[in-house]
Amino acid sequence: MYEYFDLNNLPILSRGRRTLQVSSYDRQYENKDWGNYLYDIAEDTSVIFDDPGCGCIKSIWMAVPSKNAMMEFYFGEETTPRYTSSLFGFFNGECPELTGIGNTFEERGHWELADCRCGNCFIQIPYENGLKIIVRGAEKESCYYHIMYESYPDGVIPEGDSKDAYEKSFSTVRTPEAKLEKYTLSKHYNDLMTIETSGVVREMTLRVPEDADLSKLMFYICFDDSRIPQVSCPVPALFAQPVRWEDINSYALSSKKENGYVTTSVYLPMPFFKKMYIGIINLSKNTYDIEFGVVIGENNYNKEETGHFYADYREGPTVLFSDWNIGEFAGRGHIVGLAQSCVNGVGGSYCEGNEHYYINGERSPSINGTGTEDIYLGCYWPNMKFDSPCAGCINDVYLEGNSDLTKSLDNPIMYYRYYLDMPIAFEAGIKLDVQHGAVCQNFSDYTTTCFSYRQDKPSYTQTDYIKLGNELSRAMHNYKADGEQYTLTGKLESDMRAPELCETGYKTVKGNVSFKIAIDPENNGVILRRLYDQSISNANAKVYVNGEFAGVWNCCNINTYFAYADSDFHIPAKLTKGLGALDIEIRTEGTYTDFDYTVLS
Repeated sequence: MYEYFDLNNLPILSRGRRTLQVSSYDRQYENKDWGNYLYDIAEDTSVIFDDPGCGCIKSIWMAVPSKNAMMEFYFGEETTPRYTSSLFGFFNGECPELTGIGNTFEERGHWELADCRCGNCFIQIPYENGLKIIVRGAEKESCYYHIMYESYPDGVIPEGDSKDAYEKSFSTVRTPEAKLEKYTLSKHYNDLMTIETSGVVREMTLRVPEDADLSKLMFYICFDDSRIPQVSCPVPALFAQPVRWEDINSYALSSKKENGYVTTSVYLPMPFFKKMYIGIINLSKNTYDIEFGVVIGENNYNKEETGHFYADYREGPTVLFSDWNIGEFAGRGHIVGLAQSCVNGVGGSYCEGNEHYYINGERSPSINGTGTEDIYLGCYWPNMKFDSPCAGCINDVYLEGNSDLTKSLDNPIMYYRYYLDMPIAFEAGIKLDVQHGAVCQNFSDYTTTCFSYRQDKPSYTQTDYIKLGNELSRAMHNYKADGEQYTLTGKLESDMRAPELCETGYKTVKGNVSFKIAIDPENNGVILRRLYDQSISNANAKVYVNGEFAGVWNCCNINTYFAYADSDFHIPAKLTKGLGALDIEIRTEGTYTDFDYTVLS
């Protein structure tokens, strides 16, 4: 499997890796982000995860897991669960195969009268022919969860032994190795380093006085021939400490305060193939004395499959009832980390907001979470200080506010999240948003830094589109359906300002749908995107491409409040390479709805 706990693998932009998440987010987009499952089987039995294909669960997070509600894992066609435990016991040793250094259960919040413990499991769970996770028991209704997983459209689980890198990241505290040099930073531009050859930055380390305010110092780092810096952010933000310095003991990041100074290092590799330039822009009127150094290693990366490292920074006030935009990026790449600060909550907690990640131009988010503090693997703001290889809360605003929830809002909380479990992959751009407050109703001041590896050119572009409400479009694509035509008025699942749509499509029950699409012959696979009606239960549908079975299209999420959603089906390259058009046939034994199709190839 793709192993990103080995930091050396982070710059590699693997193909054919689809990244997804299921969670207990409130389908109405209020703040009831618990007890919401994909669908129910019986009154006390629900499905928490359902993928009929080939994939791997990369991480499971839960808050308020019950000792009485049970969780069962069914692989493929198995009728007896391979793993069974209580929700609580899953993180406390009841599944020996899934017990280890990366499966923890800790208290991470201060919220009054609440159980602020959550579980995090980073032990990978691969499956070749489908996996379904069922939860049983009335107490399941109290559980918050999100499960991050990869899906492999070609039906092959990537090779790789993750155990060594995985255990190393959870058990090793990094010690800086860079040789530090002294610099006095004057106003405006300050050149730190230029290297005119290939290489990889393995470590970047800074040592400054503990009380130094470096918020007016901006990193300006360019790799290769870029005229626009790939890293453009305040100096502290690159080290995931956007407001002030705190001790951090993690594998990708370390920071230690000692004798009035702080030494902080980031270990995310930064490859370059021709040239690297590092500078700092001093936007203040003061001079600063710093010590700075890097460790440069040999570059053995394949340039065609490697992304440049980016750090994209945003700061400012939130806008009521609009999601905060972390970043919107074109091209191909994956998101490997976030750092965030929040302060000045007016109207309630500045956290609680769900993340909304839109991948490859989709109109509804395929990654939709349960709360800002949950992105960073905590629970129940205000959070305790904690750090791990994948996430951390850098400071404790509750203690800083004299154990008063209201006073906690006056202090900036700081988080980091490194997606070493599963970098968020995209082939044709990505947009990352997050709510502020439960439904973007709170005013706050935010900073966010997004860490990614990217190439400018997308590997997928739109090559066709079918609008089923248009008779000419149906005819051009030879669209046929055994179902009936109907018109639906409803909202598109996206954010609080979701537009209302009125589209005409088809509802096919126990029948076939067929059409023809145009693709680029020089493709690495095809993404077939469908706008469908998720207010009703859509059954799994078998997809055939030019008569060959391509997989099962699974749209099992039900949301009666936001009726419209996008769903992507990835057709592997072995069925599409060298072809200019595809005949698509979809066979369903249940209900299948469609309003339009977008084709990316």
